[in-house]
Amino acid sequence: MQTALLSMVSLIAGFIGSLMSGGSIIIFSLLTFLDLPVQTAVGTLKVAITALTFVSSVTYYRGGAVEVESAPYLVASSILGALAGSYFFASLSERTAGMVSLLFLFAGVYVSLKGEPEGLIFTVKKAHRLGISAAGFLIGVYIGILGIASTLIVIAALRAFFGMDMLQANGTAKILIFFNNLTAAVVYGLGGNIDYALVAPLLVPVCIGAWIGARAAMKLGGEKLRWVYLLIGSATALKLLSELF
Repeated sequence: MQTALLSMVSLIAGFIGSLMSGGSIIIFSLLTFLDLPVQTAVGTLKVAITALTFVSSVTYYRGGAVEVESAPYLVASSILGALAGSYFFASLSERTAGMVSLLFLFAGVYVSLKGEPEGLIFTVKKAHRLGISAAGFLIGVYIGILGIASTLIVIAALRAFFGMDMLQANGTAKILIFFNNLTAAVVYGLGGNIDYALVAPLLVPVCIGAWIGARAAMKLGGEKLRWVYLLIGSATALKLLSELF
């Protein structure tokens, strides 16, 4: 019964997480419901999200929904930024972290309401590698320090910095999240904080759901996906508001 529940919820989480965002909170809630220690739940979650974003990244890439020229620079610099952000994590209070996340979410919702952005700083085609790397580093710092609604924030940042359409930003964001979670999963694995007994019943349905979710996103296209972002982003922002006030 437990395995069936885990697999069913993981399938839904994989679909939602690949379509846009929200898979991690579903899986983490389930793992904590199974009475896993928090560190083990987080470590196992990292493995699941690594698998989810790997499948969705490959699917988006094959569908032409990834900005391939900037992705390597964004990935490398975001990992460095995440490591730096993790180092300073203790300096932020939970309330401050929530407020920063809320501001970024509101910015993302605003950009989405405007339609297709022109790129507040530069477009990918005009950007220098150093500029792309700097943007990736800042994104990584956010992931390392906060990590709250990270996929939504990364999508908002890619759209604001580079003027990517929603589908391309979503696909490129999945690659960044994949490599950052892979790095974290290795660290948790070396620390013995992964429940390997749950990995198989977790990963198979997550991967299936991720493939279906990415395919659905590409069929929806950038314009319809923008409204999905608005819905999920607004709901996440309201949740953060309720927790902060």
